[in-house]
Amino acid sequence: MQCLLHNPREKYWNRMLLNAFWVILLVYFASQLLVLIVMGNGRLLISEKEYIHIRMVLPDSMILVLLLLLEGIYRWKPTLSEISIIAASHVYAMIIILHISSDVAVKPFILLIPLLVSMIYLKSCYLIGSSAICLIYLVILFGSGGDYNYIEYTENIIIVTIFAGTSLAGFAIIGRGRDLIQSLENSEKSEQDLRIQNIIMDRLSKIDPLTDLYNHKTFHEYLGWLIEHQQSNPFPMQLAVLDIDNFKQVNDRFGHWVGDIVLKHVAAVVLKHICTDDFAARYGGEEFVVILNAKPFESSREIMEKIRAEIAAHPIEVMGGQVITVSIGMHDFAGADSKSYVFQKADDALYEAKKSGKNRIVAL
Repeated sequence: MQCLLHNPREKYWNRMLLNAFWVILLVYFASQLLVLIVMGNGRLLISEKEYIHIRMVLPDSMILVLLLLLEGIYRWKPTLSEISIIAASHVYAMIIILHISSDVAVKPFILLIPLLVSMIYLKSCYLIGSSAICLIYLVILFGSGGDYNYIEYTENIIIVTIFAGTSLAGFAIIGRGRDLIQSLENSEKSEQDLRIQNIIMDRLSKIDPLTDLYNHKTFHEYLGWLIEHQQSNPFPMQLAVLDIDNFKQVNDRFGHWVGDIVLKHVAAVVLKHICTDDFAARYGGEEFVVILNAKPFESSREIMEKIRAEIAAHPIEVMGGQVITVSIGMHDFAGADSKSYVFQKADDALYEAKKSGKNRIVAL
């Protein structure tokens, strides 16, 4: 199995393992002191001076240097921290084992430390390597022990069985952990896909698919919200209703597909000239609405005039170079106006623009 690449999210677990190593050192040192106190006065197999030097100062100093090295890697080379912790766990265990008396039969169990560390990372390659190193050590340890009696053989079999069971359990834990991670990733992906679908559906419910402007429903919702907002935070606002002149003749003469091109062209010109704070929608058929915000009426009228002029000056190729025109009605919002009144005034202004010759702007 291939090892996974370093993941920045592992930083938390690297810190936890380093903390665990420091705790183990403190527990190890406390146990050494306890043995010295309890087994002092000549009951140690070696002199107290040798015990302090060989069993305490030397291994503890080596472990301290090892941990300081790991802390430096964690801080300045975090990408190497994970593999360093795995390797150091073996060195850590071996330092303790080599400085414990050979008469202690359970000291091989200290090699469970690197096995457990390997399991935490949920990476089979680490567990395979740790298991192989533990196996080599056990073979060397048990092969160099000379003659064994029945009890010693039984102890060795139990130790090997525990290590084998731990390794197998480790692979099962890693497999289970990966299944849980995969399930979580699938769940997050499904949730993300659902959010994207909701965003798309929300957009489809608000946008006119032909012109890519907002639709009739969204216009009324937004206009109502703006008028409510005006009560607490007044600002200049104008509504313009724009209608393509003689649009029925375009459809009748050139076909509806040409009419669609005309609608897209008008929408593009509107979007080109309005500001980011403004709002444009296709109200229905050949009629558009524009809400102009936070600017004086004359500035808004200039914007709509630029829209009218550019549309009138742009020939439509699929219509044989003919041009289309638009009529525009505008209303400058007053603080007491209702939504229906604002729209009615702009629509009345549009009717006057149509009645007085088209291709012009009328404001009421």
